[in-house]
Amino acid sequence: MEYFKKKGYSISNYRFSVVFVILSLLGISCFVLYRLQGDGDNFVLKQMIGGMLGLFAMVVVSLIDYHFICKMFIPLYLFNLLLLLICKFVDYSTFHLIYGWRHFEARRWIKIGGSGKAGSGFEFMPSEITKIVLIIFIAKLFCIFEGKLNTFIGLVICTALVAVPVFFIFDQPDLSTSIVLVATFLAVLFIAGLSYKVFFWGLVTGVPLLVGLFWYAQQDYQILFKPWQQQRILSLLHPQEYKDLMYQQNNAAAAISSGGMFGKFITGDTGKRLTDSVPVVESDFIFSAIGEEFGFFGCAVVLFIFALFVFFSFRIARKAKDRLGYLLASGVAIIITIQAAVNVGVVLSLLPNTGIPLPFVSSGLSSLVTNIATVGLLLNIGLQNKDVEIDDRYEFEKDLLSDHPKEKQLDFSDIGD
Repeated sequence: MEYFKKKGYSISNYRFSVVFVILSLLGISCFVLYRLQGDGDNFVLKQMIGGMLGLFAMVVVSLIDYHFICKMFIPLYLFNLLLLLICKFVDYSTFHLIYGWRHFEARRWIKIGGSGKAGSGFEFMPSEITKIVLIIFIAKLFCIFEGKLNTFIGLVICTALVAVPVFFIFDQPDLSTSIVLVATFLAVLFIAGLSYKVFFWGLVTGVPLLVGLFWYAQQDYQILFKPWQQQRILSLLHPQEYKDLMYQQNNAAAAISSGGMFGKFITGDTGKRLTDSVPVVESDFIFSAIGEEFGFFGCAVVLFIFALFVFFSFRIARKAKDRLGYLLASGVAIIITIQAAVNVGVVLSLLPNTGIPLPFVSSGLSSLVTNIATVGLLLNIGLQNKDVEIDDRYEFEKDLLSDHPKEKQLDFSDIGD
């Protein structure tokens, strides 16, 4: 409590509503994972460990002044680049302690120790760290370039600096995370003060480019996307011709449909679970398990909880005491929203299969800890909002007046005519 007083924090301004939202999603996650895990699985234990680590990190971050964190935006940016370079270029044969690691066709992980063997050592995804680092970096960058965001030089510099880590993530390959990062950058750029004129011309040029890129991705001679990435796009357009690739999404949709209005858990249906036929249902496709267990009602509740998180986040952004806090809080709200929307869109077969986890719900240590830790930025911004600043100034002025009372007025009654 002494630390709170020293920093001007008040426990009454701690956004427990946001904490409650996170705990609610974690609770739903653990329950669904408990229903999913079979003999030998430890989904719940891993999720509880990840949740506790994330909550601890969230509390620590929430007590550190976000201005101090953002002063480190260049070291954080360079450290994140170093991790991405290690992931891409360092093999176990080069350095035994920390090195890049591949699962299937994607080299997205860094392994620490483990003797270069599968199933050993500690693994994490540096792209998850990129998400929080990028929010901090662009928020600080847009504050530095305030007034220059609508100039050619300003846009080129900001875009180029963000493009470097995005390129390394795209090359892993991780198209989905790259899209999330680019979309977050563009959304925060617009919020930061991009003029409607520049935005309009961006749409005029950007939309045709996206349409052309989408067409190019379907061509046999394209070289930008990996073959399996191209096939995922084609499978969404021609599901009957790519039934094998649509297997995961088709089964996920069937599982959600089988849940009906209230789901098998609520209605007591003990029939076969269709999510048993959905690969990695505990991670990227956990929303299908929510639909089967709790039905349309459960899916609506989860989406409503995410909507609450977005509402609370933008309310914190609106009350932030400065531009930096406003951009940080907005960035957190945007990146969580985009990830949740993409995940649900994939499960419902509205988007190609991308591999984006559902924030705070999907199993996965790197994603879970990073997302929860990011919420700590929101909480710290909430502790230093405009209302707190006004109250502090009022108290200061009150103390100042009490220490320096008005001078006694001169009495001229004793002066003769």
